[in-house]
This record gives sequence, C-alpha cells and structure tokens, in this order.
Amino acid sequence: MIEWKETDFGRVPINWEIGTLGQISHVLTDGAHKSPKQINSNNYMASVKDMRYDYFDFSDCKTISNQDFEELVKNNCSPDYGDIILSKDGANCLDLIFVYKQETKIVLLSSIAIAKLKGGYNPDFYRYFLLSPNVQDLMRNNYVSGSAIPRVILKDFKNVPVPLISTRNQNAIAEILSSLDDKINLLLRQNKTLEQMAETLFKKWFVLEAKENWEERPLSSIANFLNGLACQKYPPKNDVDKLPVLKIKQLRNGFAEDCDWCTTDVKPEYLVENGDVIFSWSASLMVKIWDGDNCILNQHLFKVTSDEFPKWYYYLWTKYYLEEFISISASHATTMGHIKRGDLDEAKVLVPSPDKMNEFSEMQTPIIDKIIVNNKQLKKLVSIREALLPKFMSGEVRVNFEEIKEKIV
Repeated sequence: MIEWKETDFGRVPINWEIGTLGQISHVLTDGAHKSPKQINSNNYMASVKDMRYDYFDFSDCKTISNQDFEELVKNNCSPDYGDIILSKDGANCLDLIFVYKQETKIVLLSSIAIAKLKGGYNPDFYRYFLLSPNVQDLMRNNYVSGSAIPRVILKDFKNVPVPLISTRNQNAIAEILSSLDDKINLLLRQNKTLEQMAETLFKKWFVLEAKENWEERPLSSIANFLNGLACQKYPPKNDVDKLPVLKIKQLRNGFAEDCDWCTTDVKPEYLVENGDVIFSWSASLMVKIWDGDNCILNQHLFKVTSDEFPKWYYYLWTKYYLEEFISISASHATTMGHIKRGDLDEAKVLVPSPDKMNEFSEMQTPIIDKIIVNNKQLKKLVSIREALLPKFMSGEVRVNFEEIKEKIV
C-alpha cells in the first residue's frame, strides 16, 4: 500500500525526495536583456514569438551580426541541445516549455529562460513535469507578476519544487510521453503536407489552368456563411445541457478551462462539430477545418456549409481569398478590423462543369477526409497525453513501460 505526503505541487509517494529546479541545474539563466541591431545574416536571435509547442520557428526570427552573436554565446544566452527552454515573459508566459533539440545554434532574448540540467536528470521528464497542471498552477499563483505583461523573475524559477526520482523512472516516463508527442507531431506534419497538396492542386486547376468557359459566381453564392450567436444571451440552464462557446481565441488555440458555456437549446445549425469549416471574419481572420470538440458557434465566426458543392471546394476558395480579406480588414479604420458580406459577394469563384467537378473531387475529397481523420486521432492522442501527464507526475500511476507503450504506439 502506497503512503503519501503533501507537497507544494500536490500529493506524491512518501518516499519521493523533493528538490528545486535550481538544485538540479548547473546553469539557470535567461537570454539577452538588450537586443542588438538586426542585420541580414544566419545568426538567429529568438524571442517568445518564435516559440512553438516543442521547437523554434525561424521563419520570422531576428538575425544579428557575427560579433553580437558570438558575444551572447559567451554570456550563456545560447541553448545547447538538450537544454530546457521556458517562456518567462508576455502573453505566453509559462505556456511554452520544451527541450531544445534543433541543430541550429541560436541566441535568445530575456523573455526566455534556459535550464541546463546536471547529469542524471532527464530534461524531457522535467519538461513534462513543468507542464503538468499542478505545477503550472503553482508557478502561475506564486511566481507570475505584472498585470499588463505577465512575467516570471529568473530567480523564482530556481525555487520551483521538483521531484528527485530515480533516473530509470525519469527515463521511462519521458519515453512514454515523448512517444505520444512523436505520434502527434507526425500527424501534424502529415496534415501540413496534405493542406499543401490540396492548395497546390486547387491553384493548378483554378488559377494556372482555368478554362474560359467556366461559370463565374460570387463566393457568397457557393456556400452558406452562417454568422454565430451572441452566446452570452444563451447561458446554460443546467450543468448537463451545455457546450463550450467557440470564439476566435478557441478557434486558434483550442479550449481552456476558462472558456464560456452556452445552452444546447439553440438551433442545430449553430452546433459546430469536428470537420466543419469555420471562418473568422473579424479581428484575427482565419479559415480552419475545426479539429476540436462539439461546441456552439459564437458571433464573428462563420460556419461555412453547402448543399450544392463539396467541402474541399468552398473551403479552398474561402482560403484562397483569405489574404485579400485580411488586407480589406486591415484597411478599415476601426479598432477591430473585419470584412462584410459584401466582400464575399465581390470575391469571384470559378465553377467547372459537373464532370470536371467530379474529377477534381475524386482527388481532393480523400485529402480533406484524411485531414479530418488525422484531427480526430490527434485529439485522442492529446487527451491520452493530458490524462497521463498529471498521474505520472504525482506518482499515482506507476510505470510499466512496455505495457503502456504497446497501447499508444
């Protein structure tokens, strides 16, 4: 029978020793507090805006001179392979924590912390520990300061409590969770490739090789663009008959615990399901095949459907005009840019013959269907990871690595 003890991050087995992040790190620092002048080079200087779930995106990353770069490397502003990277300032404070596993040598700005762990401490295990719900709550409630711009002071990272469990257990837990992340990343890469394939085919057919005799119609005529509800007017009547509200934030980032809720007693067309095409027409414009749970459509979002044309057709035409819609939105002298239904009327699409439409659909429909299937599998894998994470990190679930790995790989 397991005996337990209480810690700052919850209940753990009584035999677990507790240390601090500073104790298991031989270096715990942050990036440069002054940003050198940008010049065109291959020397990347990354900030929080360049961070993704488990890597840096260098596509819009600042670049600096060789002299500035070398100086910052000497000052420990550069992560080595295997270091833990933590977002410490700004809107994404503590949201992004990963182990640096890219080959590119980079330097960082002070909005990012770097933990270089001592031998015997698995960085993947401690990365997952820092992302676990109880530890996130602990850090947010005790270490985050600043109302306008949230931030964590570097010295507070050194005080974050961590479990000092055996290296064998660290490695086993990290390998299980990493195997889930690897499969998730594979599906994400597949979907990115599938999206590119679909767009390439679309541009080939409707831009490069379009036929003059194809009918021209307004975008608004090929699909129904249903605007969402003012969901605050439809609060839940009880704790059972309710669904989360899909707003622009959730369309981009998925649902969090603080999302709004709406009664299910609304017209069924306002229900959004996995695989529906959603178009944000206000503020942050985007077109997305919804990949989350069932929810209720909020205002400022269109649910795009059609009884006449296949999903790939109206999805890719809407996406084709997205850059133009973003430009129109930016030109409006308002605090929150948007497009109007008249803009949908002005956007012209080409309608091929029925035979051509069927021919195109034979190629495009399987691509879109595969994206939707992958999204559902992604949701399942993420749910498994999120369920296992706190149980592993509290010792509630002991590791039988081979048994669990068989179920998830």
